[in-house]
Amino acid sequence: MTEHIPPDNPADHLLSVADYQHSFDADLRLRRRAERGDFERVRRGLYFPRDRWQSLTADMQYSVRVQAAAAARHVDSVVSHHSAAVLLGLPFLFGPPQDVHFIVPRAGGGRSDPGVRKHAVGIDSRDVVIVNGLRTTSVARTVIDLSATLDLMSAVAIADRALYVDRQRKEPPLTTKAELFEVWQRMLPFRGSARARAVIEFATDLAGSPNESASRVNIALNGFPAPVLQHPFVVDGKEVFVDFYFPDEDKVGEADGKIKYFDPVMRDGRTPEEVLWDEKRREDGVRRQVHGFTRWGFSIAVSRMRLRGRLLELGLPVRRPGLRPW
Repeated sequence: MTEHIPPDNPADHLLSVADYQHSFDADLRLRRRAERGDFERVRRGLYFPRDRWQSLTADMQYSVRVQAAAAARHVDSVVSHHSAAVLLGLPFLFGPPQDVHFIVPRAGGGRSDPGVRKHAVGIDSRDVVIVNGLRTTSVARTVIDLSATLDLMSAVAIADRALYVDRQRKEPPLTTKAELFEVWQRMLPFRGSARARAVIEFATDLAGSPNESASRVNIALNGFPAPVLQHPFVVDGKEVFVDFYFPDEDKVGEADGKIKYFDPVMRDGRTPEEVLWDEKRREDGVRRQVHGFTRWGFSIAVSRMRLRGRLLELGLPVRRPGLRPW
């Protein structure tokens, strides 16, 4: 069993009744303060400062709820599925769920409590890691569990992120295809195994965002030619990479997102206006070297028909679909 330590854990700010005051009415007083707006009641006996709570993203709020629920669980429970994904830093294409997921011993049954989903399935000790002090399914096991149950786009987005290798090699991938297939083989037989294998086979270490992953799925489902991912071009003496290059048609597609312009890490010290100008120069430089260029946002990336229309406008041919939906 290995330990996985994320860079930041918002659940460190959770406040329990025991932490607040050792008295019989501590929960009552905290609930009253929550009603006044001082705290968010995350779970019975567990509260979170309201000002900090409101500053968290939906994924981070879900992570806090997961850790609060896990604190009340039996030691044999293992955080799994969507809940493991958020702790491991894997993305939700359409936002986090409401329920917290655990794998529990088969003998204990799989009946779920309100807000908690129990999965009474087997798990190998090699597929358990420690995250923020919690027993959690490993990255590979989490990818396979979700690939067997989620919609195709969401599953591929998670698998792509787990495999992703950044060009600067600053961070290693969270897992490898070899490890995914090893865990998949060890889990057999299980419901959804064929779906999970299809996701593993389709997944890539070159997709840099959930937008790109969703686009890859819909490109394949629509029967467009398979693109080359992260194809290099030289613009103003610098090497740049495009999301999708269709070599036979000599055309480029880019799956754009707001994060490029507003996330401080992605901006790397630049203002949004500077990022927009740099992106325009990059696009103009690429356009001069190809016979077609288009870009699309998240709402088009996740829509099979809307992306189909965009790529037909680009002039791409339609062939036999390279992937089938469930």
